[in-house]
Amino acid sequence: MNKTITKVSAFIKKMTRPATEKQSEKTIFAESLPLAARFFVQNNFPNRSIAFASETTTSVGTNFAATLNDGIQVEFNENGSWKTVDCNTDAVPATLVPSIISTFMDAYYHNVPLVKIEKVDDGYKVTLSNYATLKFKDVVNVA
Repeated sequence: MNKTITKVSAFIKKMTRPATEKQSEKTIFAESLPLAARFFVQNNFPNRSIAFASETTTSVGTNFAATLNDGIQVEFNENGSWKTVDCNTDAVPATLVPSIISTFMDAYYHNVPLVKIEKVDDGYKVTLSNYATLKFKDVVNVA
């Protein structure tokens, strides 16, 4: 009886423990980024180059990241589609911002640059230069 309780207790602990995701990250050459990611950088940041890149593999999939020569950071999914663009203190290129977000920004935050944009499950999350964070749900993914 005591062994059964111990086994049940161990099983419950194992099942209620938060799952830890194993991941490995490695530095890669810029040429090893997916083609779509390299084109993204060339088209949206034409006067910048990739300083270094990395690949992170998890149980869910593979992600890539690129840091440009001026510190801008871009994260990509395994297909090379951008997930996050962090321009630090510079404005995110307007071509990456959906029109509904641009319209809202013009109306309510006219002189405040949008410095980071992230694609999230249900829309976009943006960070402004004044450190405000805004979430836009149900925005069609146009970029």
